Amino acid sequence: LSLSRNGVNILGTNAEDIDRAEDRSKFSKLLDELGIKQPKWSKLETIEDAERFAEEIGYPVLVRPSYVLSGSAMRVAFDGEELRKYLMEAARVSRDHPVVISKFMTNAREVEVDGVSDGENVFIGAIIEHVENAGIHSGDATMSIPTLTITEEVKEKIRDYTRRIARALRIKGPFNIQYLVKDGEVYVIECNLRASRSMPFVSKAIGVNLMELAADAILGKPVPNGEGRVEEWWVKAPQFSFMRLEGADPVTGVEMVSTGEVACSGKTFEEAFLNALRAAGLKIPSRGDPILITVGGAKEGIVPVAKRLYMGGFRILATEHTAEVLEKNGVKCEVLHKVYEGKRPNVIDYIINRKIKFIINIPAFSNGLHSSMVAEDEYLIRRKAVEYGIPVITNLELAEAFSDAILKIGSGTGLNGGTKKNLR
Repeated sequence: LSLSRNGVNILGTNAEDIDRAEDRSKFSKLLDELGIKQPKWSKLETIEDAERFAEEIGYPVLVRPSYVLSGSAMRVAFDGEELRKYLMEAARVSRDHPVVISKFMTNAREVEVDGVSDGENVFIGAIIEHVENAGIHSGDATMSIPTLTITEEVKEKIRDYTRRIARALRIKGPFNIQYLVKDGEVYVIECNLRASRSMPFVSKAIGVNLMELAADAILGKPVPNGEGRVEEWWVKAPQFSFMRLEGADPVTGVEMVSTGEVACSGKTFEEAFLNALRAAGLKIPSRGDPILITVGGAKEGIVPVAKRLYMGGFRILATEHTAEVLEKNGVKCEVLHKVYEGKRPNVIDYIINRKIKFIINIPAFSNGLHSSMVAEDEYLIRRKAVEYGIPVITNLELAEAFSDAILKIGSGTGLNGGTKKNLR
């Protein structure tokens, strides 16, 4: 802004419009003027005000300290106790360091759009859907082109919102807009006036170099008013370095923890998905291999996943309470002892002795002594899996996609490269 106000010619989107996108209050006002929905939010300067607002909009809430990058220090609070503890210990709320609290929408789908605008024409590279429900940082999310669950009506609304926002901000260059979709309604999370980490992925999928278009737009040249097309399925998967970080917990959330990413294609989503998992370094199990399933919270959601894997010929191992639910639903399990039960061999012994080939471990988010012991066991399972090179999935939607893909495609032996697209 200072450079612009002092007469410096800045290429691309002008400084005032960048500020309108980056400043949460100004961007929120713009969305209101455009009639575009956004999750309820407020900037607060005291813990008491934060607690009152959270009660007003209802838990869970997303807590974001001032000036965060890549989700750094962001948290989801599921109740008042978690919110107060986090604000007192980590966020240090004050007038100089306010905290932004917004409604965390459960069971919502997250969608992104990467595109380029010249201030009037808008080229939408692709509409991307996260495999996981909203709540996983976009840098850690597994992404699909084309979308998986979004209806054509919702996609039309996303296209309309994208073009209206780009024109209102007079964007001249690359942009990324993140959306939430729930019950057919579309909400805007944020708009970034830069090339996102998913832009190379989109460029490869559609065969159009979006950065070349962006360079043209920045230099004042026109860009086409259209949308990229894909001929097959493309999936982008994150890569992690948990093995190199002593004690790190391999659970994804609103704070980014990945250190790389891969992208693969396939004739179907399932093929592209398994290709991406293999490229990211996960060893895909073969039929007959033992798969450990543990769920810390409500266990009913994992039943369809376990059923598919069991019917597909995999051996299912589970700890006591997860096994009870699975057995009631027709999934035969080998029951393993938890660490805190004090009996041997326990689940960690099985991991150390490599008697498990793949792990699905869905964490719990609840308080209490028993829950604390369960959470500690869950962490030990995940950590030992990392240390012994056993793949672990910690997200229910990913587990669902994995079980579908492994049954339809099989474990396979290597990557299917799909179509090699040259950028135009």
